[in-house]
This record gives sequence, structure tokens and C-alpha cells, in this order.
Amino acid sequence: MSKLGTERWRLNKVGPALLALVLLCLCATGVFGQATDESSQPAPPVAPQQIIVKDSASKRFRQTLWSDQKAIWTSPFHLNDGRPATIAALPLIAGTAALIATDQDAAKWLPNTPYQVKWSKRVSQIGAIYTLGGVVGGFMLVGKKKDEPEIFNTGRSSARALINAVIVNYSLKYITARERPIDNDGQGRFWKGGDSFPSGHSMESWAIATVIARSKSPMWFKITTCAVATAVSLSRWGAQRHFPSDILAGGVMGGLIGNFVATRANEDRMARP
Repeated sequence: MSKLGTERWRLNKVGPALLALVLLCLCATGVFGQATDESSQPAPPVAPQQIIVKDSASKRFRQTLWSDQKAIWTSPFHLNDGRPATIAALPLIAGTAALIATDQDAAKWLPNTPYQVKWSKRVSQIGAIYTLGGVVGGFMLVGKKKDEPEIFNTGRSSARALINAVIVNYSLKYITARERPIDNDGQGRFWKGGDSFPSGHSMESWAIATVIARSKSPMWFKITTCAVATAVSLSRWGAQRHFPSDILAGGVMGGLIGNFVATRANEDRMARP
């Protein structure tokens, strides 16, 4: 490869990858520092008749999501223990950068047989949005029917984490536009109209798993949930739908979003009279 060709390869591959890592850092740091957004403060007292007439659960939920997204996307401007918040994300950046450098080879490490791809796709369906939506909806339904506030709150926080993860995931997919492993000989180039980075199945599964891990659920259930999230994440590699770096980025960011939501939900409950 000529020197000019090498430089072009660096611009097309490494340059966009570094930008993707910066974007990843900016989003992920939103949940490293538990900076409290002004919109998360307890609302001022409102007359009882106003609450009954004007307030609603759906309206409060939309306001909560807006507050969450504002905190996540403005997090680069916050400080974490007196340091720039991005410093806390350096291990994540380093790990993702190392995987991006080996992604093209890693896609060929597995046998990639039709049997492997078929079963990996089946396992990954557990982490699809509609499946996860059914799970969190089931939590809320069971909690409501059995009058178990803890189960209902876990389901509600899981739904909140899921929606936040979906918004962040699709935003980053649009910005990074990375090719999937099955596209263009598995080069995994950024800014080429793809939607590989980061893995949505991994991010959304780990967002919910982290909320459950922070809840008062039985330990066996917490371990099982994390094991399922791990299986879903790895299945996206086996199904040739994502590179390892997509999966790592999605999983870590999902865990951070889940932790962020669980922390805020606990703060909101404690703030109630």
C-alpha cells in the first residue's frame, strides 16, 4: 500500500473511530458523576386541586425522560469529584479503541457457520426492544395486581432506563453511521451510512439488568438477569450483527444509564413526603 493510500485509510478508519469514542465518552460520562440536574429537584408545593386536574402520570413520566436526557447529553460540562468528567471514562475509551483496532479480525475469529448465526440470532431476540418492553410491562402489571410497590417501581425504573437507552442508542447510531460486520467485507468503517455502533441490544439489556441489580430483587434473579444480558450481548457477535467494540460500548453505556436511572429513582422516592 502506498503512503498516500495508507494516509487515506487512516483518515477513513481511525479518524471517525476516534470521533466515535469522543461521542461515546460524552454520553457515558453523564452517568459517572451523579450530578443533579435542576429539573430533578422536588417540585414546589402545588394546590391539591391543581394536582388532580392538571397533573398526570404520563406527563410526569415525559418530564422525567426529558430531565434524564438533558442530564446525559449535557454531562460533559459537569465536573466529577473536581475533575473533568471525561477523565472517568478513559478506561472505557481505551478499551473500545483497542477493540476497534482489532474488530475486522475479530469478526473472523468465530466459525461463523450457519448454525452459529441462526442460534445467535434467536438468543439475541431476548434483547429486542419489543421483548424487553414486554418484560418491564410485566413487572409493572404484576406489581400493580399484587399491590407490590417494589416490583412496580422496579418495572417503572426499568421502562425509564429502556427508553433512555433507546434514545441515546439511536442518536449515536445516526451520528457514527458505522458499517455492520456483514457490510462491505467487514471493514466496519464509520460515517458510511450504517447503524452498527453501538449495539442497541447490548445497551438496552444492560440498562434494565443494572436497574434490577440495584433493586431489592432476590440475588438469584439479579444474577440471572445479568447472565441473560451477557448472553444477549455476545449473541450479537455470533450473529454477525456487531463488532466486539460495538458490544462493549453498548453494554457499558447501558449499565451506566441503568445506574443513573436507579440512582435518580431512589432520590425521587426519598424526596417524596
